[in-house]
Amino acid sequence: MTGIDRANARIIDEFITIEQQAHFLALASQYRADGVLEANPSGPLRFRQKVYDTEYCDAEMRRLAAKVVATFALDGYPVDPYLGWIISYIEPGGFIKPHIDRQPHYQQTGDRHLRCNVLVQGDDESAYPLVGAQRLKVGERGLWAFFASEHAHGTDVLQGDLPRIVYQFGFCVPADYSMDNLAR
Repeated sequence: MTGIDRANARIIDEFITIEQQAHFLALASQYRADGVLEANPSGPLRFRQKVYDTEYCDAEMRRLAAKVVATFALDGYPVDPYLGWIISYIEPGGFIKPHIDRQPHYQQTGDRHLRCNVLVQGDDESAYPLVGAQRLKVGERGLWAFFASEHAHGTDVLQGDLPRIVYQFGFCVPADYSMDNLAR
């Protein structure tokens, strides 16, 4: 894996409020209990649901997405056609194997997949994302954004007692899109 610099990643602490965190935690937990979150074929103890433009995307998620769009100047850019917006739920012992999102669209057009993730719950350092060769220190309620079509990303095996819950928002941006002067 290669390193990542400030032009390719951003971290914003306390991107959501404590009240929003409680809402998103309760919603993900309910979705898990109700079977809405499906087993992720990419690994054990991983569950997810694509929520963009579905009945599972509630008003609070749409408000959060609007904040992501405003923060990263994404108005007019399409939602990523492959993963879109996701609720990710990983139980202790699960992990994300480092990978790059290599969907054909990005390789054929040169567009970039900008993924903006909010850590709703992660009770120890094993919940921190790995992007490139770096562990990004993102606390609960924080956001990290990076180009998932260009940088390997994953997690260590989760060691904590609680599931790692992340709300993810993906967008398709042109090759010349830059996060410079955004979300500092």
